[in-house]
Amino acid sequence: MNKSLFTLSICLLTSVFPLKAHEEDSSLEEQMKILAKGTRQLSQQIDNPTSQQSSIDLIENLKKAVKVSESLEPRKTVSIPQSDRGKFLAQYHAEMEKLFDLFNKIEGELKGGNYAMAKILFASIKPMEKEGHKQFKED
Repeated sequence: MNKSLFTLSICLLTSVFPLKAHEEDSSLEEQMKILAKGTRQLSQQIDNPTSQQSSIDLIENLKKAVKVSESLEPRKTVSIPQSDRGKFLAQYHAEMEKLFDLFNKIEGELKGGNYAMAKILFASIKPMEKEGHKQFKED
């Protein structure tokens, strides 16, 4: 009886910890989906003056997603040696801050009615995304 209880306990413990990690991954993935969907929508309307308020609202939501993402750890973190994790996470946080700052700049240009400059700034998001995924996303 004790052996069965021990085996059951081990099975439960090993199944609970991966769920916790998966939940955290899901949160980050959820935020990344918000970013992907929002930037896709913004790309279609950023230079349209009649969509100014909608674009600004989208950027506000994107900035929130960036801040939430910054508070989470990429799944790849666990595969980084403990001695390098601090540096890895600092780089991740710095990249998320750059993205946040870029959204602030785009928002400022939109509020000022400078749609051409907003579109130019917006164009730098895709290369930033590719580099970030290369650096921080698990293969």
